[in-house]
Amino acid sequence: MAESGSETRQRSERYTVRFTPLEHALVCAKAHAAGVPIATFLRCTALSFPLPRAVRRPTSSHEDVALLLGRIGQLAMAFRSAAALADAQAFETALRDLSELRLLCFTALGRKP
Repeated sequence: MAESGSETRQRSERYTVRFTPLEHALVCAKAHAAGVPIATFLRCTALSFPLPRAVRRPTSSHEDVALLLGRIGQLAMAFRSAAALADAQAFETALRDLSELRLLCFTALGRKP
């Protein structure tokens, strides 16, 4: 059975550091701007190591677009189930608009549909 990650860590030494609220905000902002966790930022800065490649974190707008994309799928399913009750031309127009909105969402996310 493999050991858990906490039992196989190479870094076993730990330091506790206290920051003022302003210092904490600055460290958090710099780590976020570098795209790395705070511990990685502090370690690399203290040891004059180069920062690793930034971790891909979607911005809140990407998260919002991803949620919107999910809602569009739900709407499309609802439209299809109500197709028998709707005007055929209005139904096709609504689906076309949803498809265009879906493409815009994928473009905003930088992905292909």
